[in-house]
Amino acid sequence: MIGFCIAHMDEDVRRGIIAARYSEMELEGVRCRLQRQVEERTRAMSGVLAVFAAFDGMLIMTGSSPFVLAGMLAVEGIALYVAWYLQAGRLKSQYNAALRRGYPGLERLRIR
Repeated sequence: MIGFCIAHMDEDVRRGIIAARYSEMELEGVRCRLQRQVEERTRAMSGVLAVFAAFDGMLIMTGSSPFVLAGMLAVEGIALYVAWYLQAGRLKSQYNAALRRGYPGLERLRIR
């Protein structure tokens, strides 16, 4: 059920990178496409951040205790990081790991 929420790099592309089947130009194209996906998914997190800010605003307006607000901020921070990692960070780490295995001399093509 949760599997559809987790971003995965295309398995054929990942295997091709590990096997060093791509030319440097093709690899640059793959990197650019994945970089765009990571950037789009990172920008999409701003909507989640806005919802969390609205929740925090409601907590402040209702006069909740500082401990409740601190707890809520901690939970929101963890949830935001997990959501970002499952949608964008995982793509980056899969690509970078495949690049290290297939093209150890092309560290400049890593997604940062």
